[in-house]
Amino acid sequence: MATDDSPHVPVPEQTTLTIGGPTDVIAAVPYLLGFHPADSIVILGIRSGATQVRCLLRCDLADELTAYAAEWADQVAAMLAEADCGSVVAVGYGPARHVTPCVDALRASTPAVGIPVREALRVADGRYWSYVCDSTECCPHDGVAYDVATSAVPATAVVGGLTVWRDRGVIEEFVAAVNGHRRVQMERATVDAERRAERMRQRLLPFGEAALRTTVRCEGVRVVRAAVDAALRGDLIDAPERIAWLGLLLGSIRVRDEAWARIDAAHLDVHVGLWRQVFRHVRTDYSAAPGSLLAFAAWQSGDIALADVVLDRVEEAAPHYTMAALVRRAVRSGMPPEKWEPMTPEWLEEVAPLTGSAVASPAAVPMDPERPIGPGGSGEGA
Repeated sequence: MATDDSPHVPVPEQTTLTIGGPTDVIAAVPYLLGFHPADSIVILGIRSGATQVRCLLRCDLADELTAYAAEWADQVAAMLAEADCGSVVAVGYGPARHVTPCVDALRASTPAVGIPVREALRVADGRYWSYVCDSTECCPHDGVAYDVATSAVPATAVVGGLTVWRDRGVIEEFVAAVNGHRRVQMERATVDAERRAERMRQRLLPFGEAALRTTVRCEGVRVVRAAVDAALRGDLIDAPERIAWLGLLLGSIRVRDEAWARIDAAHLDVHVGLWRQVFRHVRTDYSAAPGSLLAFAAWQSGDIALADVVLDRVEEAAPHYTMAALVRRAVRSGMPPEKWEPMTPEWLEEVAPLTGSAVASPAAVPMDPERPIGPGGSGEGA
């Protein structure tokens, strides 16, 4: 990789990592992803006419991907073109039987959309192999030993306050659902919350659906505000009955958006802690809203890896949940968090007053009408 055309990679907290060669690429990838990859192929799409990463993609390497490498590469090429990338760098972590077919397919697909593969590496056992260099002098057949300690990237990243998870498994454990006695408590609390919601519904139905919707929204907003205010004071919600009731009320889009609007840049760690707590405790069919809130707060704080893992979990639970799709699009496109147009509680109250019928959507994405609270009652096909 030519040093006179080295990409300058913007990462969270305005830190810039200068990449001058394969070792710098290998050193930078964990800071871009937020964790050390394994059995993965990482795609860095470089912006057209610039030297900045425009989009970042990671895929698990497996026999299934190898079998459909051509189709996968065509999809990646289309995404790179849509993101206005001018070139691409690919790094595969794993055995040649998994990495090589994917790299070969990528090198065959990207020229069709006018995007050359600038560098393609395979990394394994402390060595790398380049697919674009034919010289055995600098790229011998048995690979090149590398040492990331010789790169300036890690030192720059540390000075910039960047951290890296050890691996994806650690992140998955960090947001894993509670189990054991705590899970039993939550199951009971969830059933009690559903009964409470049904009693509310039966009591208010004679007054019409509008009365029920307004009551749910008002109660939900009250509970969200109390939970956020308590978290800001260092008092994280812990009682199973409170978590279950909050999780159920978040099924209302207006309630969820109240929580979304209160995620502020000055207290992102608090919001990550709060929504991680709720996400880990609620039953799977109530996990889409708190998971999306957690992913958004994590992304805003610069922890793309945490956001990505949580979004995968949300997708499994609710494949069509709109908020998760919006956050996923922002993360995958490489959108800087500060470019997100935030909504405020005041704006939300103006466009979706608690006593009105409108349902707020910060990105104006068409949604189904809001559904009654209960399992899957997100109003977003979740």
